[in-house]
Amino acid sequence: MNNNKIIALWGNPDAGKTTVSIKLAKELSTKKKNVIVVLCDVLSPSIMTILPYAKEENKSLGSILSAPEITQEDILSKCITLEKNPYISLLGYSQGENIFTYASYSKERAVDFLILLRHLADYVIIDCSSVFAYDTLSAVALEMADNVVRLCSSNLKAISYFASYLPLLADRRFNVDKHIKVLSKVKEKEPKDQIIEMYRGVRYELTYTEEIENQFLSASLFNQLKDKNSLEYENTIRALSNYLIDEKEYTVETKSKIKEISLFKKAFGKGGTNS
Repeated sequence: MNNNKIIALWGNPDAGKTTVSIKLAKELSTKKKNVIVVLCDVLSPSIMTILPYAKEENKSLGSILSAPEITQEDILSKCITLEKNPYISLLGYSQGENIFTYASYSKERAVDFLILLRHLADYVIIDCSSVFAYDTLSAVALEMADNVVRLCSSNLKAISYFASYLPLLADRRFNVDKHIKVLSKVKEKEPKDQIIEMYRGVRYELTYTEEIENQFLSASLFNQLKDKNSLEYENTIRALSNYLIDEKEYTVETKSKIKEISLFKKAFGKGGTNS
């Protein structure tokens, strides 16, 4: 049985989706989990903003989605694997590409792509576009993901965004009530309590730190956090990572116990003896 997970990272613009995707992948890799991070944004391809020196020739997400057919080998050939951390691979659009670079693709193609991805890594993290209504892969990921991490900025502009876009996920197949809500980039003087109330509660809070912003701007998100002010952020990422792993492991353990009980009953009868 395949127990690999798809995790969708979604939220308002500038909520830190790409940053959290990378930090979460890095944390999962410390637990020896293989992770593929899929960067959906074609409006501003982010591979070069994360790995500016990576060799990305012929390694575009767009070429996979628009191909006549795809295989696991095709996907792996387009992944950029970190030299210093072989547990992490990235897949996204290349520098200079845009929405007209490749032919459009169907929802069925996106579904096939995610099914193939699920078999290639312990965790597949989809860095979804905020404007998912215009990005098929992001929309399908929000529907198919085992967990959706919803990043919410602590400001009224973010509240306005969710008021507009959450109704698009009203169908029960999206399971919005099960989203893991994370208050993102929280600053000291922001009206955090009032914002949390407007979001009807959050599970985690990611504080804003200058070090993380500098890492993003300098394309060094895979570097270790050193500033003591980043400790709370790092602890929250670790807690989120542990939650995602424990949930899976609990599910696997539970299914294993149910199978053992079933086999026991089959061998010995309902009464627990074979006499």
